[in-house]
Formats: sequence, structure tokens, C-alpha cells
Amino acid sequence: MEITAETAILGAGITGLCVAHALAQSLHASSRDGVQSAFQLLESSDKVGGALQSTISDGYLAEHGPNSILIKDRRVAQMLNEIGIKEHGNESLIAREEAQKRYIVQGGQPHAMPSTPLGMLRTPLFSLGGKLRFGLEPFIGKYKGGAEESFASFVRRRLGPDMLASAAGPFVSGIYAGNPEKLSVRHAFPRLWNLEHNYGSFIIGALALQFGAGKNPNRLAPSRMLSFRSGMHTMPRAIADSLPDESLQLQCKVQSIEQIDPQVSQNGEKWALTWLNDHGEVQAGQYRNLVLAVPHHRLASLPLPTSMRDALAPLAELEAPPVTSLVLGFKRDDIAHPLDGFGMLIKQDENSPLLGVLFSSSMFNGRAPDGHVTLTCMMGGYIHPEFAGNDEQIVLDELNRLLGVTGSPTFRH
Repeated sequence: MEITAETAILGAGITGLCVAHALAQSLHASSRDGVQSAFQLLESSDKVGGALQSTISDGYLAEHGPNSILIKDRRVAQMLNEIGIKEHGNESLIAREEAQKRYIVQGGQPHAMPSTPLGMLRTPLFSLGGKLRFGLEPFIGKYKGGAEESFASFVRRRLGPDMLASAAGPFVSGIYAGNPEKLSVRHAFPRLWNLEHNYGSFIIGALALQFGAGKNPNRLAPSRMLSFRSGMHTMPRAIADSLPDESLQLQCKVQSIEQIDPQVSQNGEKWALTWLNDHGEVQAGQYRNLVLAVPHHRLASLPLPTSMRDALAPLAELEAPPVTSLVLGFKRDDIAHPLDGFGMLIKQDENSPLLGVLFSSSMFNGRAPDGHVTLTCMMGGYIHPEFAGNDEQIVLDELNRLLGVTGSPTFRH
């Protein structure tokens, strides 16, 4: 049997799509040894993008997953150009200036995160001891332990417990909805880890980078926050549209994944796959390479060879706390808070049912009709997984307490 494609990719979320795009760029118009195409991308759902989905209804735009992309690397900007999305084109949206402002909830009140040294001295978010401890960071030695260090341990060691509770902890909840005591700082926050590893201090390291040390040729400064008029789903859809014809198949149900014995391989094939297509017909292919681009908690559902399943077991068993995103629209006059920022994160000791709230219509234009706003409310995570069930009244009560929301929602998704 001829090789169907050089590479099989399972999963057309943003990871699988980016792998496919890179292969399409590097192997464009090339073929060898009877290979019909560079890759074949198989997706189980009826759409590409994974969590990157957008819903538009009645003038509101709701993001199912991420609300923006931060352009800080030339390679990302280049990819957007390659798929036909120009950073300053008609479809792209640059974040408003106020989106740089972030709030942290403390004592039932949202407080703006300080952005200047003077703001750091004045903010009520940190105690006097916490501020003094922050100033000692350049004098703290490197990590001497042999085991992997957690993000929580890293922040406590370098900045003190006050900074972990009041800033770094909520920050982690907002990004990962995970437990800072279990997240590896080296892998979850590699830039912070590298600053200590290379400069002995991330304050000194950040200053050194600001003045050109360790020049990264791909770094874009300043970085830019971007979204799209039709929502974030624009990006995966554009990548999919740029791929070669018939390289992407949707609604595929993988039936078997087998490794081919090298002794019986004729053309260097290593993997044999069978799946049902969107018509329920059995399809088969042989490939030199196999890329698994599915969420880690979905690995156990794949028909993997026993040796491969055993090797991936630690990854498949990683905790994946549930998170719900509830997008609500309101009349602007029904909210007391100015909503002049990216959103707010909530400290764990506030015991709130919310992880945080994004001020979606303050970040980008076109997220709500005139005179209305949208709030994206995040619930669940490792702190309160029981609230991932999405009880709207609990959310409304909390929005009233924290932001002064009094009216009924005019939109919900």
C-alpha cells in the first residue's frame, strides 16, 4: 500500500492547525516516494478550532475560549500574513488602550493593578511588608533544589507569600484555572524561569532585556493584543482555508492506530490508521509520522497501541479541572463600574464563585450593540469546580456585589 501522506495529524484545534500550516509551508508543492501529500489532518468534530469558537447573535459576540491573541513574536505575525489576515487589515482589531488595565478583587472591591513604581507604593493590594519583600527580589539566590519547582514555590521564594496571594495566584487562576502548587514554573511560565536561570533575578533580567541583552531576533516590541471582527474563530478558519485541498477531514472517528513493524515496512511507513468519515465509510491510511494534537484528557479515548498508551499514561491522567465561560450582555447604564480595563481577577481568599470576569466589550469594538456591554464570566477551576455547573443567578449576584450590575441580562451564551 502506498503511503497516504507523509504525516497524519489528529486534532484540528489551534495546535494541529499550526502543525499542518507549517508542514504546508515547508513541503509546499513537494512529493517523494509516492507520497500524495505532505499531511492529512483528521478532526472528530464538525468544525476546526477546538476551543477557539465564536458566536455572533443580535449584535453581541461571544467567545467560547480565548478572547485575544498577543502578537509578540515575528513568526506569529508572519503566519497571520500567510493565512491572509493582515495585522492592520479590515478583519483585524487592535485592543483598546484601556485593555492594558487589569483589576484584582480584594475585600469585595476591584483594585487596579499598579503599572508604575509609584503605583506599586500606593496600591492597597499589597501590605507594606509585601512591598518591601518585592524590593528584595534581586538579592534572592537561584533555586538550589533538584526537583521540579512549582509556580507557587517560585513566587513565594522570590517575591514572598503576599505577592502570591494578591497577584500571582489570581493570575494563574485566570490563565490555567489550575493549582499554582502543582504547576511547573519552568514549563507553565518559561519566560519567568529563564529570567532567574539566566540573570539570577527576573527584575534584573527584565531590565536587561529592556536594554537589549539576550536579543531575540523574533521578539516584537512592543507586543500587540489582537482579535478579529468576526471573533477569534477567524484565525483557525483562515488556517484551514489556506491548507491544500482534501488535506483536512472533519467528523472523523478513529477506529484503530497501529505501529507498522519496520521489517515489513516497504516505503518507510510507520503508522497505519483507520477511521470512519462523515458518511460512516471506513477509510485507511499509512504514514511516516503521527502527530497527536488532541487535549490531554482525550488521549485515553484514542485506540492507541498498548506500548504508546502506557508511555502516555502520566499525561492522560493529569488533572483537568472543569471551567465554564458564561457571556452576558447588559445595558451599559445598568452597571456602576466603569469597566475601563481588560477585566478583573479574584483572590482565592475572597471565596468567590467566579475565577474572574473579562470586560469583553471594553477590550475590542463590535462585541455589543450601542449602549450595551458584554461580560465574560469564568467559573470552576481547581478552586471551585462545583461552580462550573453554570448557575446564572449565582453569577448575577456576584456581578451585582463586585461591579454594581443591577439590570437583567439582554444576552446570554
